[in-house]
Amino acid sequence: MRDFANKSFPKRRSGGAPGSVFVLLAAAVVLSALLLLFEGPPVGALKDRGEGGRSRPGDGAARLSAVPAGTGEPAADGAAGRGGRTAGDPPGAAASQDLAAAGFVAVPQGPHGGPGVPDLKVATFIIKRNDSIYSILSGLGVEAAEIAKITRSARRIYDLRRIKAGDELRVVKRGERVERLEYRYDELEGLYVERAGQGRFEAGSYEVPHEIGHKVVSGVVETSLYEAGVEAGAAPKAVVAMTDIFAWDVDFATDMRRGDTFRILYETVAVEGEIIRMGRVLAAELVNAGRRYTAVYYEDGKGRGGYYDTEGRSLSRTLLKSPLRYSRISSYFSRKRFHPILKKYRPHHGIDYAAPAGTPVEAAGDGKVVFAGWRKGYGYFVKIRHNGIYTTGYGHFSRIARGVKRGARVRQGQVIGYVGSTGISTGPHLHYEVVYRGRLVNPLSIRSTPKRSVSKDERARFEARRDELLARLHGAPTVVASVKGGGGEGVN
Repeated sequence: MRDFANKSFPKRRSGGAPGSVFVLLAAAVVLSALLLLFEGPPVGALKDRGEGGRSRPGDGAARLSAVPAGTGEPAADGAAGRGGRTAGDPPGAAASQDLAAAGFVAVPQGPHGGPGVPDLKVATFIIKRNDSIYSILSGLGVEAAEIAKITRSARRIYDLRRIKAGDELRVVKRGERVERLEYRYDELEGLYVERAGQGRFEAGSYEVPHEIGHKVVSGVVETSLYEAGVEAGAAPKAVVAMTDIFAWDVDFATDMRRGDTFRILYETVAVEGEIIRMGRVLAAELVNAGRRYTAVYYEDGKGRGGYYDTEGRSLSRTLLKSPLRYSRISSYFSRKRFHPILKKYRPHHGIDYAAPAGTPVEAAGDGKVVFAGWRKGYGYFVKIRHNGIYTTGYGHFSRIARGVKRGARVRQGQVIGYVGSTGISTGPHLHYEVVYRGRLVNPLSIRSTPKRSVSKDERARFEARRDELLARLHGAPTVVASVKGGGGEGVN
């Protein structure tokens, strides 16, 4: 130390003891500073905080990798508490949710498996009740201005202000900066937001890798088609879809008989081996009162899809056979019916369907609403003109559906009102009537024409697809094809 001091601070020729003491003190100060500079702070001393009390880049890198993703266990060695927080973290570090649900994990590769980027860290969250995108990101030290940029860039695909409890959110950070955010807002779809440079973010969507399978279910009706289908193992939505397919030919409220049989082929969608939803019904067969009805799904060369019978005739008709499901007829069409309230005989130019109050009622066909409101004995009443031939009426609604008013256009199957008992009525029911070429007719006698049939140019292609689907319907129960996320194609 003496040699170092002598070289750096030569003694004064005319000095005494005070000069020597000064030189020694100065040398000691310089040496201490140099030792601190070259040795650096000890491992346990990385507690310097940046503006706002947040850790500076690099601070806590060890603790961020100490908590496995998706666990709430305290980290080993005391480096991280629940959710990856240390005792020195600011109160906002976990925002409204305990970060144990996500724990940051340092990753040796980029988010797409590219070259190693050791300073990238990933956190995976399961959204909890009352969480918001702001509370989660601000709890990770993200500035409010940057959170606003992220939510704005994502808005054209999904509004991150509407994140839902139970969904998954993944955040990739480099230091204090968010590099990528992923939010799976649907079982099969998700959103990503990536940093694009110059403080900008770009958003896109991705498809969750999944598999398409085919399931065949068959059974015999004892009480109702719905109960028989569910008991046989069909997805409830598949049974409802089958009633929609045959709704132009079969009135499921009145036509079904004990001993009727059914068979249905539909798609299943699975993620990581677990079925999460049903897909489209591809083919179905129903034997009702000894009559066989068959349907196959076919898309023409222009991508227009629909259900057809085995001869290529569309099963879609001008009018539905019934405007509501799973009800019973309490009063039939009659030229002379004894009215239970008025106590006299009078015509009943329609069908009364008894159903629980509030049961949705559907438009029997596409058309224009020509009346919607109160109509004497019919209570709340809706009248729809479908074309130059047919007009339908619906009475005794408890209420008319929102948007259904005079001049509005409605689609076949659209809910237009709800079963009630308004007007002259003894209980909840729907009065349904059909006007054909200006004359009231029995709705049960209507046999409207198909909307379209397979064209001659499509005939060979249709027959090949029909034969394939019917073979599956009566053959092996399941065929599975892998579908990759991000644009893969499945078996149709």
